[in-house]
Amino acid sequence: MRQEFMRQELTSFSADMEKYLELLKNGGCDTALVIAAQSVITAPWTIYKCQYGCPRYGTSHCCPPKSPSWKATQEMLSCFQYGILFRCHEMKTGTALAMQAAKELLLDGYYKVIAFGCGPCSKCETCAPERCRFPGQTIPSMEACGIDVFATVQGNGLEIQMLRDKDAPINCYGLILVE
Repeated sequence: MRQEFMRQELTSFSADMEKYLELLKNGGCDTALVIAAQSVITAPWTIYKCQYGCPRYGTSHCCPPKSPSWKATQEMLSCFQYGILFRCHEMKTGTALAMQAAKELLLDGYYKVIAFGCGPCSKCETCAPERCRFPGQTIPSMEACGIDVFATVQGNGLEIQMLRDKDAPINCYGLILVE
């Protein structure tokens, strides 16, 4: 009974979000859908993946250890009912679109909105250590904040796979939490 109610709520909220889903698709995303915020999976191992797998670890305000921890992200997720999960094929596109859609949502009265981009920030060649040079133009990625992107994407019925060929098209996912 509870799941049926949640499904109806999601369907109703999806209709309210149609404008923003279209904005994302018109901006270059090929998939955008409304999801339950509780379907977003966090895990401490994602930060280790950044720390021991990314050459940009610790060099940006949008990356660990400066980005929110997985625990803080998990707590923050509990404040939301809905999210918009979307896929594009360029990291810069995904981050810019997440910010654009979040701003549009905010201006339309959805004051409770948080956006996550795709991959590391690439605004500056070298990040300013004292504070970001582009506040309001940068956001952390899902993985930098402890979100298990693979589990979240697969759990919401979307396709994601490891990039085995550097010339193959990449799938970049972004997330906007909205209430």
